[in-house]
Amino acid sequence: MIAMFRASLVLLLTALAAAQEPKRQPDVIFVPTAPEAVAKMLEMAEVDKNDLVYDLGCGDGRIVIAAAKKGARGVGIDIDPVRIQESKQNAEREGVTDRAKFIEADLFQTDLRPATVVTLYLLPELNLRLRPKLMRELKPGTPIVSHDFDMGDWQPERTEYVDAGDRRHAIYRWTIPYQVAGVWQVKPGDGSAPLQLQLTQDEFKLRGALRRNERDIAISYGKMEGDKISFALENDGHFAGRVKGNIIEGVLTGSDHAQPWTATRLRTAARSKSPDHTP
Repeated sequence: MIAMFRASLVLLLTALAAAQEPKRQPDVIFVPTAPEAVAKMLEMAEVDKNDLVYDLGCGDGRIVIAAAKKGARGVGIDIDPVRIQESKQNAEREGVTDRAKFIEADLFQTDLRPATVVTLYLLPELNLRLRPKLMRELKPGTPIVSHDFDMGDWQPERTEYVDAGDRRHAIYRWTIPYQVAGVWQVKPGDGSAPLQLQLTQDEFKLRGALRRNERDIAISYGKMEGDKISFALENDGHFAGRVKGNIIEGVLTGSDHAQPWTATRLRTAARSKSPDHTP
């Protein structure tokens, strides 16, 4: 009888230990984010009570809990069941269980479409691997804020630094770009004849050409930051503006002039597939 009890106890303890093991090894070790960095991340993301914040690799849940204490709702994703259990306990202690949810899951397999804000504290290679998924699933205009690590050639629109503990923390912000691929009719502010602009888009990068006097002038550089569009022509002229649905309004700056411009989308191109950034 004693032998059977011992065997059952061993099986039970083995099962409990297995339940605490992550489905696979986490991609990063857990390093708590300093409270000062958490506050700066939420400030830069402009989190308010209308937001649903997804923290990818949530650790002990402190970012989600801080967002919930600001009145937002939050979802923390972590593959480590120990971290998820800790997060739930912390949320209960802080009295925010009605606005803070924690899910044991692989962040690369998680549906991110409901998020209105995404926060990260991963590694550079993981940010790059995650980038196509963020571009594909998040709505245009969604802010992404990362602690310490950037997104490669996707330059942040804002960078802040926070001194906490014995070091300086970098906080980066990006905004999921609006999709502008297609054909646009451009009206210069000087009253000259409308021009045709053709744009292709790969993540935040723009390519294309402006047709002027029966000649295509290639875009030498172009990018999207949220609803902000910016591109330069090979010969002369830098276009900057904001996208409002199928309308763009902005300013064209040349070597010796500046004038307003507007554009109306004539047709939409199929959205380009994001390249695979998997290392």
